[in-house]
Amino acid sequence: MGCAASLNRATLDRPAPRIGSSFDSPYHLLTFKSAKLLTHMATFDNLLQDGTIVRVKLRLPRGKFDERELYAYPECLNWMRKTVPTMVTGRVQSAFTPAEQLINRLIQWITGEPMVHDRMFKDMEPQRDGVWELKTADLRIFGWMYKPKKFIAVCGGYTDDYKEPTKIKNYADDKRAVMTARNALPLDGEKFVMGDFDELV
Repeated sequence: MGCAASLNRATLDRPAPRIGSSFDSPYHLLTFKSAKLLTHMATFDNLLQDGTIVRVKLRLPRGKFDERELYAYPECLNWMRKTVPTMVTGRVQSAFTPAEQLINRLIQWITGEPMVHDRMFKDMEPQRDGVWELKTADLRIFGWMYKPKKFIAVCGGYTDDYKEPTKIKNYADDKRAVMTARNALPLDGEKFVMGDFDELV
């Protein structure tokens, strides 16, 4: 089965959540419902039930199965579903649109296909902060590893926006947004896992 054929049939199954503002800023990450949870601790399942974090599921190609898990904040999922399809190929001139790149990379992640360190998925410096970056030619998605093979996406951006002469964003801001969102979660136990790339991915 060809790559393009797989991408054409793959869709994000979950409807886009209704949110009050666009995803122009990576800082408005907690909804009112999730903010209410700050008064008590919660399990990861509680956060899923509340909608603070959403499990991202895709219609996988035949013969492919879930080997890793992907979660996202509602704002990030909305960015994937609504903003990314409006983007055009950037200066790298990929053969695929940003939307196709996104679906392809998410399928690779979920189905357990090999992820090339740095080019496809990397831990950002300093590694002790536990922030990770999922990459395509035109997209950057920032989040953290909750457990081995479980990635939580917080925010995303267009690659050319981080590069001169069209630079309008900084990696440091997105990294800080991930850490702020993670620190605000009223989650029981360890909020993120540390380890070598091969152990976690």
